[in-house]
Amino acid sequence: MEDRACDFGRYCLHLMFSTLAQVIDNMENLNIKCIISGDETNGKLAIFEEIVAPGSGPPRHTHRNQMEIFHVIEGRLEFEVNGELFERKAGAVAVVPVGAVHAFRNVGATPAVIHFEMLPAEDSEEAFALMVNSEIDDVAAFFDKYGMDFAGPPLN
Repeated sequence: MEDRACDFGRYCLHLMFSTLAQVIDNMENLNIKCIISGDETNGKLAIFEEIVAPGSGPPRHTHRNQMEIFHVIEGRLEFEVNGELFERKAGAVAVVPVGAVHAFRNVGATPAVIHFEMLPAEDSEEAFALMVNSEIDDVAAFFDKYGMDFAGPPLN
């Protein structure tokens, strides 16, 4: 019985490290810029633009204190919010409540463009700047510092 538990534990560790490697690879391809900073809104919100490469998107995660509103400007994205999958095309919106497990991915053949709002702004500008410009070795610690929780791999 102990051998099975040990094998299962090794399998779980393998999955966890494979998923974290995938997350880090996806972070290297981020193209996010701030459009309206939290300073401009007294911290009420920050708005970002992201260009999402075909097939890519963030890992499943939550924001402990922030709601996100996504506006699809160009392309086609698949979203998952609390286990529900749905697609949004240019002109559509997706709302992610505070604490909801969510992810998205570009399901089109060309880059997608989204604008997304973080409400309240908190440290989201700093977090995205670090994601875009730095190498993050400890994804879980990074997420924790910025009020997020890692909840699983990106969408396939």
